[in-house]
Amino acid sequence: MIKTEYFPALEDAFDACMDKDYDHILIRHAYQKGRRIHPHRHDAYEWVIATHGHFKVESEGNKKEFNLDGSITVAIHYPAGTEHALTVLGEVLDYFVMRK
Repeated sequence: MIKTEYFPALEDAFDACMDKDYDHILIRHAYQKGRRIHPHRHDAYEWVIATHGHFKVESEGNKKEFNLDGSITVAIHYPAGTEHALTVLGEVLDYFVMRK
């Protein structure tokens, strides 16, 4: 199962996903159509946070597709050690990865 949460705005997603007074790594990515992030794992907890774009995520045999128009923000959570991948289906995907 791919754990997803929806928020009305990007700030709400960050507020809900970030622990207070704890260091997080925040990376902003912008990838073109067809870009694939192959299956991989991290020792850290990871969130993919996006507001716009058409993309697909995969995790441990599960797949989920998103087509976001900016009206909501999605946060996808991967616990530490969970295999996951991402494929850009639309023209461009501009999103954040947050790790702790």
